Amino acid sequence: MRIIIAEKPSVAQAIAGVIGGAKRSDGFIDCPQAKTRVTWCFGHLLEQAKPEEYVDGGKVLASHLPVIPTTWKLSPRDGGAGKQVKVIRDLLKEAAEVVNAGDADREGQLLVDEVLLFLNWKGKTSRLWLSSLDDASVRKALSGIKNNAAMRPVYESALARQRADWLMGMNCSIALSRNLQGCGVPGAWSVGRVQTPTLALLVDRKREIDHFKPRDFYQVIAYLDGGIRAVWQMPDDLVDEDGRLLDKAKADEVARQITDKAARVTKFTRKAGERAAPIPYTLGGLQKAASSRLGLSAKDTLAAAQELYEAKVTTYPRTDCPYLPVEMHGAAAGILKAIGGADVAGIDPARKHAAWNTAKVEAHHGLIPTGQSPDAASLSANAKRVFDLIRESYIRLFMPPEKFETREGLFEIDGLAFRAAARVVFDPGWTRLGAKDEDEGQEQGEAQGALPDLREGEVRTCERGEVVAKRTTPPKPYTDGTLIAAMTGVHRLVTDPKLKARLKETSGLGTEATRASMIEVLITREYAERRKKEIHPTDRGVQLIDMLRKVAPDLADPGYTALQEDALADIAAGRAALAAFMQVQVDATREFSRALLEGKLTDGQMVMHACPACGGSRCAQLKSKAGNVYHRCMDCQAAFGDDGGKPGKRFEDRPAGETAQKTSSAAGAGPKCPTCKGPTARMKASLARSGGR
Repeated sequence: MRIIIAEKPSVAQAIAGVIGGAKRSDGFIDCPQAKTRVTWCFGHLLEQAKPEEYVDGGKVLASHLPVIPTTWKLSPRDGGAGKQVKVIRDLLKEAAEVVNAGDADREGQLLVDEVLLFLNWKGKTSRLWLSSLDDASVRKALSGIKNNAAMRPVYESALARQRADWLMGMNCSIALSRNLQGCGVPGAWSVGRVQTPTLALLVDRKREIDHFKPRDFYQVIAYLDGGIRAVWQMPDDLVDEDGRLLDKAKADEVARQITDKAARVTKFTRKAGERAAPIPYTLGGLQKAASSRLGLSAKDTLAAAQELYEAKVTTYPRTDCPYLPVEMHGAAAGILKAIGGADVAGIDPARKHAAWNTAKVEAHHGLIPTGQSPDAASLSANAKRVFDLIRESYIRLFMPPEKFETREGLFEIDGLAFRAAARVVFDPGWTRLGAKDEDEGQEQGEAQGALPDLREGEVRTCERGEVVAKRTTPPKPYTDGTLIAAMTGVHRLVTDPKLKARLKETSGLGTEATRASMIEVLITREYAERRKKEIHPTDRGVQLIDMLRKVAPDLADPGYTALQEDALADIAAGRAALAAFMQVQVDATREFSRALLEGKLTDGQMVMHACPACGGSRCAQLKSKAGNVYHRCMDCQAAFGDDGGKPGKRFEDRPAGETAQKTSSAAGAGPKCPTCKGPTARMKASLARSGGR
């Protein structure tokens, strides 16, 4: 018997449908003719144990930090995960071979492999790598199943990410919260390896906007006969570091100086050019385009792309590679016909865009249609709109390039240099179809009015000079799309030149699959908020980044975290070892935990006393919401009443008062609680109502 384990039920259904003879059972699909059973996970069926499960007493004290597991524990998640783990366990008893059919990325590799390890499977294990769920792609993948052992580095990369996130997130969050609670700041605080530097991007952008001071600057335009518009090329000694002229008097002087003067052509050039269509979308590119053109959040765009993938109409969405394997080019004519692109003007299914480059394809390829006709009735509104973007992107690959000519003329007017430029489009090519994407990154050239053919030495007349006043504008708040782009290209925000150069080739903060969820985590935890399309940090978010930068600045440094992503990529590629990476994470966790636990995070001076319970010296004097003074130990968390400014009676040890006496008389004294050793009460009335259960 062969057991195939997919990441989710919809993928299992697609696989079983291709195998044939499928019969649905409880928790799996039986394909008896092929001696195959297809089962599934629901994403991660297992979760990491909480820190309190690794310490004595079941409660993490300051003295326990950092919690560094020597043997990592996993357990089924709440809900139906335990039942599905049991289904897989029972199937494994009859299995001769298991096929990992998790999604085609490192997380998909981990979530199936970890279940097999949890269930102590030691038999033959293979890997099914699916980039799309249409029948042809599934059939091709089934014929090319590989040994799962070859994917060990990918599994270890995902495991390293999971454990690093746990070490940093759990320990640093607890340490920060305990320190702040001791300083009278209530509540739990959260720190995350990717979440926190992403928040730092939002905070830094807010500071740039808040501290921005607009400045007026000026351009001088020369209007020449023949409709030519030329701009003054200002000498370096007259402009600021950004090349702007701030002296209006000088601008006015130059405008007067050049009026009615001869303008001699010193140079004229014409250059023909072509611009090919943009390459296919990565998930990040799709999220940015959907944000700017459709107003969708990164989370909603990912959900729509996932819906399209599971409907078999587009390929795997969580891709960070825009290139396509040449082997897929042969299917272009059929795909174009299926998506209504065969009749578009200028379309040529035989055209080979530079995107077709097998050598540049990594684990996944660009996001494109599969050729399956979408069932419009079954798709959500967002999925239909996102499909239109993907469809448009694919069709443009087979349209001719945009053809244009750039022209440039340099002029000398009364000893001053001026420049005119124009861009003339001869054939719009692919730009006929739809809007251009914001992130094409293509040079658009300048278009400053007409520019006829000129000869060097030719003289024109400057009919008038004009001063154009402009004002600097602040940077814009992040949207989902621009924040995803900043997380992807984090090297642009790093000032250290060596780090900048190294990060330029890495994937930035997080992965294509996780960036949208990081934004949602920040919003859920009230560190950020949406205002229409914009994302802003909250006061709480700003406070968190400011505190971290006082005592553990690396936690809020996008460059530091991006280097970790670089190291994870090295593990996945087999260039680095899991053990070495984890030792670095353990060392960093020790350092950060100590800094967050002991550092001065607020400006207030706390009153500390010896703790009567544990003997430590960090029993802080606090005030309750009602304004009453009390004391709590930052180490053992014991709480005490106030006795003349010092810790008095421990709350749990107070003699029974009026409320306790009423409870005791009504219900009767019970045995000591096995957890806290405090008194309990027998609730006879409650037991009677429940029939003794």
